[in-house]
Amino acid sequence: MRVPLLDLSEQYRVLAEPIRREFDEILATQSFILGPKVEEFERALARYCGARHAIGVSSGTDALLAILMTLGIGPGDAVVTTAYTFFATGGCVSRVGARPIFVDIDPVTFNISPAAIANFLEQRCEKNTQGQWIDAGGRIVRAIIPVHLFGLCCAMDAINAIAERYRLIVIEDAAQAIGAEYPGKNGARQAGTMSLVGSFSFYPSKNLGAAGDAGMIVCDDDDLAQRLRIFRQHGMEPRYFHHVIGGNFRIDAIQGDFKHQAASS
Repeated sequence: MRVPLLDLSEQYRVLAEPIRREFDEILATQSFILGPKVEEFERALARYCGARHAIGVSSGTDALLAILMTLGIGPGDAVVTTAYTFFATGGCVSRVGARPIFVDIDPVTFNISPAAIANFLEQRCEKNTQGQWIDAGGRIVRAIIPVHLFGLCCAMDAINAIAERYRLIVIEDAAQAIGAEYPGKNGARQAGTMSLVGSFSFYPSKNLGAAGDAGMIVCDDDDLAQRLRIFRQHGMEPRYFHHVIGGNFRIDAIQGDFKHQAASS
């Protein structure tokens, strides 16, 4: 007997009828990209995670890419992340022209080791006259990307303390961890909401999967949320007025509605 690694057919069978009704509505209104269905899903996910803002995007990879672009991380910068993650984490850092710095993991959790982050910063970086930390290649260390693997949150209290000490941004890669909670010193918080900004993936194999690719960004900062929405539409605000070079990171209405139905079931 062959047992598939992943079998979504039963889940989709249960949801088939309500999803078809919603799809018919989308087809009738011709609102295929962003729009009311996506906004409804964004509001629902923001409430669920306890975030002020949720910004739907085209994939988990594009969520990370849009964050890095919006924060202005690029050539001459370095980003510290885990040596054990999917390719997209380091790949997005490289795509914006920055250098991913891979540090070791905790052998018990497989998540990034706060001690390894601190050791890299203390032993292999120097502080310049502007208070920035520079690696051996002369790059400015700008951010840390912890990855919450297998639904288990990283040691965020320790990571955030390191980031504060070294004046770094924390970007949570929560692609595999929607709904996971971390018992932090200020109370339990959900994955993706314990730093400046977090990202999720809705690839079909994830615990909240789409009928294709999709992703989400969550944050509490109003200005950052607005800039992320501009970046996901080629830097456009208002229509056909382009302030920056963004990307086509928009989420389809069908994907947003599919995930909303799945999450509500």
